[in-house]
Amino acid sequence: MSVEGFFGSNEQNLVDMIQMWGLTKSTGILNIRSGKEDGDVHFDSGRVVWAKAGPFLSNEDAIYHILALEEGRFRFVSTTSIKKNGSLNASYNEIIMEGMRRLDHLKNKRRGLEDKFGFIPHIVKDAPLDEISYEEKVFLALVDGRRNLEKIFNHCGLGAHKSFDVYEKLLSSGILKLRKVRVLVVDDQGMWRKVISAMLTKERYFDVVGTAEDGVDALNKLSELRPDVMTLDLEMPRLNGLKTLYWMMSGGYDILLKSQYNICIQDTYRCPVVVISAVATRMAPETLDALIGGASAYITKPSQVVTESIEEQQQRIAKTVLMASQVDLVKSRRIKTSDVDKKEDTGENSRKLVCIGASMVGGLTSLMQLIPQLPQGSDASVYVVIDDLNSIDHARSFAEFLDRHSQVRVLTADKNTILKKGSVYISSGDQSVQFGITKTGQTAFKVAQNTEGGQRNLRPIDSMLQSALRCKGFEKRLGVVLAGDGTDGKVGFLEMAKNGEKVFAQDSYSSLNPIKPEIVSSTGITRVIPLGEMVKAITDEIGRVDI
Repeated sequence: MSVEGFFGSNEQNLVDMIQMWGLTKSTGILNIRSGKEDGDVHFDSGRVVWAKAGPFLSNEDAIYHILALEEGRFRFVSTTSIKKNGSLNASYNEIIMEGMRRLDHLKNKRRGLEDKFGFIPHIVKDAPLDEISYEEKVFLALVDGRRNLEKIFNHCGLGAHKSFDVYEKLLSSGILKLRKVRVLVVDDQGMWRKVISAMLTKERYFDVVGTAEDGVDALNKLSELRPDVMTLDLEMPRLNGLKTLYWMMSGGYDILLKSQYNICIQDTYRCPVVVISAVATRMAPETLDALIGGASAYITKPSQVVTESIEEQQQRIAKTVLMASQVDLVKSRRIKTSDVDKKEDTGENSRKLVCIGASMVGGLTSLMQLIPQLPQGSDASVYVVIDDLNSIDHARSFAEFLDRHSQVRVLTADKNTILKKGSVYISSGDQSVQFGITKTGQTAFKVAQNTEGGQRNLRPIDSMLQSALRCKGFEKRLGVVLAGDGTDGKVGFLEMAKNGEKVFAQDSYSSLNPIKPEIVSSTGITRVIPLGEMVKAITDEIGRVDI
């Protein structure tokens, strides 16, 4: 006999389940899956006798790590084929009491560390590494001078409790130290160099290590200062932002500096780039060219004539630059595009819907690679929400760009529309969508300003997914979560899985910013797929029609 389901907020609670199996004196194996993590807990007549979680945790460490998982999938199988370990033989009461104590302790630790998660740990030179423990070696293996503390905690595989203990020991022993994120600010106007630098240094985890007045100055200082991330204006004299970006990504700018400007540098250096430019206001062609060329993100220069306050703009700039600092440039490459000739579409109403959620950092470049590869003749419509894209004008420019380079029709979701097979609809995060059926029986959507009680709804992806589930006109729905940041989409994709629909998540290796797909995958509901294989997976799932 077996029982399975989900655990987490608004779901069954792991503590309650352990208590139930203890009270009923059950014998069997509890399997837990939460994102990349999995674990087993073995019960013998209601007592916990063996546990394992991931590659490094066993017995007590494993069981208390499993109790700290916020959500995921579980399966309990009644069986006598269990493992036992002499060091673990605890009642459900002992497990729950100690688990609650450790969770409270963990929450207090986490609160004290959250302000430091943006900092980058590094190993102190000549630190004594000969006698460190195996767990400390595992933690230090991820300390590469680029990853921030949050990323290391989330990926070290030591579990919530053990990773904090290991970190504190390495810090107190002087092996590990934290440093700020190093930023190079590039703009031809001194005023903007000061404004952007001041906005960044308001946050404790940024250190503006230098400024540059044009592309030549920036390339020269890159090698000297070796920043973690660079902000880049596009319109500059001598060498504009686009050419600066292309030369940096090519790695051969030492030849340019020597031959044209008589500047000699020892070696070249690359780092993630955030375009901060007035040109980015409407996602101009230059902005899209920057994203194609390898920029990690773009953002509009601060302004007093937009709806956001200066403080909100400062926070958005800081958040974008921090996320970009964690982009792995090994995954960043110039995107190849070409104009295509489209065949006439069928004009048929769609009864299948592919729901895609993404964010700007990482998600835009994923969409620029995914959408142009979608084949003509798709048997579904595709609806895309970019949750932190805050302007329908930006969405329109992006949709027009994708349409020029795609076999399918790419449109802006800016008006009430009947859904067509083989069409893609792009929506910004400041809009909400409702799917429904027209009087003639066709599936359609209507859009409105994304507000809830006078405030902007901060979960536009969740809202879109839940509306798609409520619409009875769809025969099939498919969820796809691409690169991005934040938890928006986590609830909606989970609801899709509960309703029997499939959810695909972009894998971490191909994601410039894997936070969003990793968070959704933590629920245990997704099939993780490399971006290069996503089109085939979507097409296999929804099918094609002849056109």
